[in-house]
Amino acid sequence: MINVRVEDVNFDQGTQMGVVLLTDLEGKRILPIWVGLFEAQAILFKLKQMHFPRPLTYDLMKNLVEQLKGKVDFVLISNVTENTFYAEIHLHCDGEEVVLDSRPSDAVALALRVNAGIYVSEEVFSEHSWVKEKFVEYQKSEFYRRVIEKSTDEDIGKA
Repeated sequence: MINVRVEDVNFDQGTQMGVVLLTDLEGKRILPIWVGLFEAQAILFKLKQMHFPRPLTYDLMKNLVEQLKGKVDFVLISNVTENTFYAEIHLHCDGEEVVLDSRPSDAVALALRVNAGIYVSEEVFSEHSWVKEKFVEYQKSEFYRRVIEKSTDEDIGKA
């Protein structure tokens, strides 16, 4: 298992989705995971330490686990099938280890709230992560490609 942290959350204009950027602890490789906008927003709220008067969904999940005397040990991005990422929430409740199937966005949002470790299986990380600089370069080229595709012949050459 590769220990990762949430480096950032961005919004992909092309897909109208959020992108959670996970990096290894050395900051050399990055694993982008596309998630729904609400899930991305919930992760971003926690990263920015934003607080709300009433519990949001992931705060409720945290409260449920704690009230039931459970503890989230860690979350694991465990698999990718047909471009869909899968995750597991590993927790203890009443002395028993429990593993829950989860979407990665839900697992990450909960892990951030309970200060649990976030891990990626070695297979998923090796197959789907990028060298950080290559990912940034690719994202820039995709951005410019989209701009050019949306431009008309009259737009080209105007400054």
